[in-house]
Amino acid sequence: MLIIGHKEVAYQPFYFIQSIDDISKTPSNSTITFEYSKKNLHIIKYCQKNSISMALICDNPKDILLSHANGASFIICDKNRVQIAQKFADEYMFDAKILLYSSSEDDLLWAGERGIDGILFEEGISYLDEK
Repeated sequence: MLIIGHKEVAYQPFYFIQSIDDISKTPSNSTITFEYSKKNLHIIKYCQKNSISMALICDNPKDILLSHANGASFIICDKNRVQIAQKFADEYMFDAKILLYSSSEDDLLWAGERGIDGILFEEGISYLDEK
């Protein structure tokens, strides 16, 4: 199980971006994170063209499937959607890892018991405007 953003586990943070220009502000070989949506398809295409690792935040089952089809390395879901995402990943052998986004350490055991690929704690995402 992947554990990203927990104080007791070493990890490389994900970097939340909102534009292609933001990508240049992240360290090389970073995993960039943004919401899957039609308005972000140009960012997805840019990442595909430049072999940039993407973690896509998905709000519904259709976006989960489309994120995988668009080459996401990680698919991030909340507790309401993560189990369907993991079912899709297992059934269709996704290359992407499914991550539960959480602010509670209690969710670590919850995710483990349900066979979720990993958990991304909110501390595991860096925002470019942070100092």
